[in-house]
Amino acid sequence: MNNCILPLAVTSFLFLMLISCQYKPETPPDYVVSDGTELNTFIKVNLDNANSSRTTTFFTSIDLEDDTTLPQITSMTLVVHGLSYDYQGDFQSIYNSVYDVGGISSTLIVAPFFSNNGADNAIFWNGAIWRIGANSEDGQSSFLLLEKFLTNYVFTEKLPNLKNIIFIGHSAGGQFTQRYAALNNLEQQYENYTFKYIVSDPSSYLYINHKRFSDNANQYVIPTDCEGYNDYYYGLTAISSFTDYRDDLDSSTIVSQNINRLVTYATGTEDLDNSDNSCQANWEGGGSDITSTSQNSRHKRALYMQMFYDSLYTDEHRHQLFQVQGIDHNGAGIYRSIEFMNWLKVNLN
Repeated sequence: MNNCILPLAVTSFLFLMLISCQYKPETPPDYVVSDGTELNTFIKVNLDNANSSRTTTFFTSIDLEDDTTLPQITSMTLVVHGLSYDYQGDFQSIYNSVYDVGGISSTLIVAPFFSNNGADNAIFWNGAIWRIGANSEDGQSSFLLLEKFLTNYVFTEKLPNLKNIIFIGHSAGGQFTQRYAALNNLEQQYENYTFKYIVSDPSSYLYINHKRFSDNANQYVIPTDCEGYNDYYYGLTAISSFTDYRDDLDSSTIVSQNINRLVTYATGTEDLDNSDNSCQANWEGGGSDITSTSQNSRHKRALYMQMFYDSLYTDEHRHQLFQVQGIDHNGAGIYRSIEFMNWLKVNLN
């Protein structure tokens, strides 16, 4: 008998055992089907005082209209699409990342669709002004529609152990999320929940005072060369006149509540462009004279937004920022990144 046969047999057996014991990561389920058809469950919402039958659709990972109580749900993540209107792709990215960090059994995923046309009897906004909470063509504020969905379907006895409310948005969705974080009074009404906001590379931000950082002066200044630079939706001048959302908006209240809100800015290091080259937006990246998009990019504006709070509200604010290396203007690149999933691991608990 060949003396090599036994060792060879043992070696082969051990090799097969080793292969069979290797970790094979699970593949998350494709909640959104690959051909892009509609999500399985959704809620259609319109305002009680609307003189219209049109609705905005909120797609959900769980059926919120049945009578089943869901004590296992402790978090909600609501992701707002950008101007690509790819609510399905954003839903899928968030769903997969929540799944990957082990949170899918305890998390409700939501994706609203703020339409730019009236197809399927949808509420719609010309000029994408849903991103600033403004009224639709039939007089319905996107911020108020969001709040009606939450109060009627999420903040209910169906989800008795819900505690974390997370709003997420990239690009125009980031504009929506950042401005809603500053203006809303929902947090005061529902103090038993913890509200958190992820703002990913919008082209502009809402600033809460008149100062902007000047690259030329290397300090914060009050711009004199850009009329309306601090008007809503870039700033808070005459904010009380923005009555589409609320008729009691007050700049001092907004400042005090905003610096205490849990806002996180996520930015791709290669997001070196922008879609707003107005003087108002350029002042959010160093000055109205910095008109090159590569020198006044979304990435730079994100860094300057965090620097604004660090410099002017040093010991008061609760805002933070993380960067995603190598990612350009790509929502899925942010949402599926290790950095974003590390944030989820902490904030879903």
